[in-house]
Amino acid sequence: MSMRGLFSSLRFARSPGHWHAGLLTVRELRRRAWHMSPGLLPAVLQFVPHADPVSPTLRWIIIGITVALGLSIFLGFRQIQRSNEVIGLAAVSGYALPILIMIFLFPRHLELGFALLAILAFGDGSATLFGLLLRGPRLPWNRAKSWSGLLAFLVVGTLMASWIYRGESLNPERADPVVSFGTAVMLVSPAVIVAGFCESVNSRINDNIRVGVAGAVVLALTHLWRPF
Repeated sequence: MSMRGLFSSLRFARSPGHWHAGLLTVRELRRRAWHMSPGLLPAVLQFVPHADPVSPTLRWIIIGITVALGLSIFLGFRQIQRSNEVIGLAAVSGYALPILIMIFLFPRHLELGFALLAILAFGDGSATLFGLLLRGPRLPWNRAKSWSGLLAFLVVGTLMASWIYRGESLNPERADPVVSFGTAVMLVSPAVIVAGFCESVNSRINDNIRVGVAGAVVLALTHLWRPF
């Protein structure tokens, strides 16, 4: 896409009921912001030393933040609701529950739950963002999705999940050795790839559920090969 074409797609114009940027409406921009904002939690926690395994206090803090975010999104779901959606319960619970389950199943490895959060927040979030902005060729197995969206999921999801995974391993109170960025990429990229393709399929199951479950299962499996 040329710079002129990209600028045109970003230019705001008035349409009935919405301000929009190309196909990216203000409602969808608001939805992307809500979708990505939880990913800031592990980024902030990198600068806060914390017990390893995760202490009960930190678990309840994470649960409290998750519940507060989930409840605020659920109550304000009409502001980000798409025309084909009836209720936001599946989207909110499908986002939060896999992450919380990973944190409780692997209390000594908070990086697993946080990497999954990064995949959901930044991988899934960027797929829609770049897919609507850049558009381009459609996926042969789902004409509603584009190659630009899938590639954005894979690239952004891998980079952000790897950075957060490695960042958690730098915790001064860690129980295991530091993980290099290259090792983090090898450990999280299979989960990103599987989750990205699960997000791209045409399914009645909410994409947060598909991405969350697929990412959690693959992260748990690749964790078995992590060098300690």
